[in-house]
Amino acid sequence: MNSKGTGLTLAIGIVAAFIGWILFQITIGFDTKSDDIATILTNSSDGGTIISIASILIVLGLVVHAAGLLSTRGTASSTSESLGIVCVLAAIIIWISTMATGVALVEMGDKFVAAMGGAAAGDAAAAASAGTIGIAAGFTQAFSVGASTLGGILAGVGWLFIGLAYRGNDAKGALSFIPLGWLAIIMGLILIVSNIIITTVVSVEAASQISGIAFILIVIWSVSRGIAMINDK
Repeated sequence: MNSKGTGLTLAIGIVAAFIGWILFQITIGFDTKSDDIATILTNSSDGGTIISIASILIVLGLVVHAAGLLSTRGTASSTSESLGIVCVLAAIIIWISTMATGVALVEMGDKFVAAMGGAAAGDAAAAASAGTIGIAAGFTQAFSVGASTLGGILAGVGWLFIGLAYRGNDAKGALSFIPLGWLAIIMGLILIVSNIIITTVVSVEAASQISGIAFILIVIWSVSRGIAMINDK
């Protein structure tokens, strides 16, 4: 892949994934607790179409971004760069797998809402069905949270290694006043701290919000580097 193609995939992919992530979070609810299964199922049912679109954007965006990131290998040729890229790619694979749970929750949400309607009308069978769906959704959501956390840790380690590799390297972004190495290190540290410490000490929700800051920085890093590579003569 040439420099222009690498820059385009690096930047466009992450922007598409970020848009999808925002749509997903808005639909589920930024303030929805990760264990509030009833709300998650209801919101998933109400916003099923948006969640499906968001999932597609996230999956395709991450795949395209992964291709661009892999194509940058050799920019700061070192063991740290190779390890960093592999860790980030592994995180992307894990994150993509969690998107299947989002689609599954939409299907469960439709059935849950219908069952709750029957339960409200006094249908004992519908009430039992709602309870069963809730339990299944709880396991699905637990897998999603666990996998996302693991992916966040891997991504944090990956960006930390990439940042270490880029330190002192002459590679620049479109925002040349922002050092790519130090920005990547900050991104990595935020992801590691939020997914290991904040998740345990505070809450999954707080960790997710802090990880969102790292996601924004990753977008800035990728777009800045991507534009610089597109304009590279």
